[in-house]
Amino acid sequence: MEEKDSKEESKKKVLHLEGCSFFIDTNNLVNFSMISPIIEKFDKDALSRINHVIHGIKFYVGGHQWHESEIGYVKFPTYELNLNTRTLLVYLSRIFQLGYKRWMKLPYGALKRYIWESFCHEIIMMLTHVIRLDLSLADKVKTSYLSVLDNYTKEIVNNLFNHIPQDLPRVNFIKINNMLWHEPVPENLGFLNVLYLREIVQLKKAISRTKTSHFEKTKIFNELRKIKLGYKYEYNLSELINYCIHSEYFEKVFANNSGAYQKIRREFFYKAKRLILNLFKEYEITQELHKYKDASNRTHFFLSHETFERVKSACLQSCIAKIKNNIIEIYERFRNFYSKCPICNREGINQTTCEKIFFSSKYSYFKEILIDKMNDFDSMDELNDSIIYFGIPCESCFQFTKNIQGKYSEFNQMQKFILKYGTCPVCGKKNHADYLISFYHDASKKELRDYLIKIMKIPEKMRKFNLNIGIPCCNCFEQVFSEEPNCVISNR
Repeated sequence: MEEKDSKEESKKKVLHLEGCSFFIDTNNLVNFSMISPIIEKFDKDALSRINHVIHGIKFYVGGHQWHESEIGYVKFPTYELNLNTRTLLVYLSRIFQLGYKRWMKLPYGALKRYIWESFCHEIIMMLTHVIRLDLSLADKVKTSYLSVLDNYTKEIVNNLFNHIPQDLPRVNFIKINNMLWHEPVPENLGFLNVLYLREIVQLKKAISRTKTSHFEKTKIFNELRKIKLGYKYEYNLSELINYCIHSEYFEKVFANNSGAYQKIRREFFYKAKRLILNLFKEYEITQELHKYKDASNRTHFFLSHETFERVKSACLQSCIAKIKNNIIEIYERFRNFYSKCPICNREGINQTTCEKIFFSSKYSYFKEILIDKMNDFDSMDELNDSIIYFGIPCESCFQFTKNIQGKYSEFNQMQKFILKYGTCPVCGKKNHADYLISFYHDASKKELRDYLIKIMKIPEKMRKFNLNIGIPCCNCFEQVFSEEPNCVISNR
């Protein structure tokens, strides 16, 4: 009897959920099992406010159904709000695309899970956003064209959703999102399932294309295996390993080290695999792995979403604690040693520049010198005095120096140079700092640079000539010489 009732419920086009005075018109595109778990997570105060500001929610496929040039419609990436009827119009194709794009970027997880998560996230954020609707302003502007992208319209839309009375209920959308992420994916995703099956057909065709990357092919094959296993298992063991080794802790090794990416990734992958399998064996999780052999007789181990969520943190912490990579160990010492900018003396600000110099082959010359000095001295203070500096400048200082060592006097001179010639002598507009820095460091412009420095040092009262000397901006150079700027000086 209960099964019959649930089937009848799923066929209803218009839903009226408990605690909701607004209607939900599904257009037979979504069903009760998709909507009710989301609405149930909102407390009574939040639902009361939602009941007050909207009259209904309607679902559409998308495509050409947007109301681009009609009055009273406020447009958002995945939905519209009709101010005249106070109805939210939700477009499933946009929601599907958001989930699909997120799935394609990450090296783990099942496509259906990301589609479901995208649906939940967009509905939660839509309802959380509409709670702040200013009803009095909505009545005033409901006869206006609100899809125009001018600043005036943008300001109106911002003010529409900036109504914050004292009794406005707070919605913990992160908590709601997390709760829904841990729940099983509904068996029936309505029209989202149709979009999913259409995409699977396209993905199957993509396997044979030469332009499809190895990463994409691996994701597609994994998804097809999950379908074959009845979607009981949303991850395989390799995806759990990828979750661990592509965390922020290890990602810094990959970010600026593309040349050795595959080598380092393989090293991390097999170390993480051994650690995770030992962890599974120790805590008797191995029996939760499902063994699967593909057509090529290769073995894959799959695990459920519930198991993945339960073990992922422990696996990640185990990998961080036990994977001892020589590169990371040296980098940690390197970053700590050069944690202070030798020019401005600010501390703890060199992480970005440190990563860039240590992991990128572009700065290998600097890296060798810095590591040698780090091994020969106890602290960076021993490498600096009142005349010269040595170390890794912060991002601001490195933009000027382009070097790890030099004289303070030269740095000060360069700053004065950029300040002095910061204005184009032709049009009077400001020169870009990068343009001037490039000129200053260009070896082929040394003679011109020295001349400008010499002129710069002449006292103002000694300049009797009516000459305006400087570096023309990019636009003026192109207009005068009809070619790309080459950092010349102009005497006018």
